[in-house]
Amino acid sequence: MIEKDYAEDVLTKLLATWSGPDADMRAILDVASAEIAAIGLEPAVNEELKAVSAHHGHGGVLFNGHLDTVPAGQGWTRKLGDREGTLIYGRGTADMKGGVAAILAAARELKAKEVPFSLLFTTDEETTMNAAAKLQGTGFVRKAAAIVVGEPTDLAIVGSEKGILWFEVTTRGRSAHGSMPHLGDNAILKMMKLLAAFEPYTRPKDHLAEVTVNVGAIDGGSKTNVVADLCAVDLDVRYPPHLTREDAKRFVEATTRVVGVPADVEILHEVPAARVNENSNHIRKMKELAGPDVRAVSYGTEMAYYAQVNPRCLVLGPGKPEMAHVPDERVDLAQVVKAAEIYAKYAEALGPM
Repeated sequence: MIEKDYAEDVLTKLLATWSGPDADMRAILDVASAEIAAIGLEPAVNEELKAVSAHHGHGGVLFNGHLDTVPAGQGWTRKLGDREGTLIYGRGTADMKGGVAAILAAARELKAKEVPFSLLFTTDEETTMNAAAKLQGTGFVRKAAAIVVGEPTDLAIVGSEKGILWFEVTTRGRSAHGSMPHLGDNAILKMMKLLAAFEPYTRPKDHLAEVTVNVGAIDGGSKTNVVADLCAVDLDVRYPPHLTREDAKRFVEATTRVVGVPADVEILHEVPAARVNENSNHIRKMKELAGPDVRAVSYGTEMAYYAQVNPRCLVLGPGKPEMAHVPDERVDLAQVVKAAEIYAKYAEALGPM
């Protein structure tokens, strides 16, 4: 039986240990490792990748989560750890320390029942996903009976997610004195034309089925009284699984050509799209526990890397996805406990494989 008090205690410890991008991830790894050891497992810390894994028995389900968070940001009206009924507030509650707490609560139950399973917690999901990319080739990832990523899905099954490509797009001009702009060639004005062409893709009719573009950052010019000779923007392009990264790159390059604005296009970061077979056994078993619907999402998770080597993947976790990265982020403790119950029953149902 999943103990609510245990899940709450673990979540409280995780929240109390800051793991934003400026943190020393050793601290949060120590917290997770201590909980793993308390369950009776041997935590294996990968110092290079700043990840921790553990195994009980041979085979079984691999439960994956990330311990890092985005910055706290501004606009909060609640303090870290504030409670309102069964809701707990704080950065990382939904994304995804609530999911990690649920995984550890399930692991405690599964260890007591001698059900085989594995755990893998990373600390760079919010930045590079380098650990997932590097660890996808390990035997316990490739051979797992199933891989459950505990990201917030409101306890819905997710079997498809969009790919991610971050671009830096640069326009170039010619500088001149600000009093004589006609003698220069303004790179910022060129970029404005280009961004106008991308604007329709910020408001798609169907954000799951279509390519979307977010203009995340812009940097142009050097001084108010100088015509800008350089302007760069960072674009976050999300593409559905039926397209490839090459399709997404061609889309950006073609848009610059259609507008007639010469631009340099460089890929900064990428995460592949993922889609699993909704009729496969590992999905059918989860449907029996979590309901018949299998959803697609516009965001990316570490499933994108694991699914490349093991098709038996899915995402399911406590917390509403829209709570991720926002002020007053929160998770329902009742949902954390429910997720743990689903995880434990799922691992029992699938067995070692």
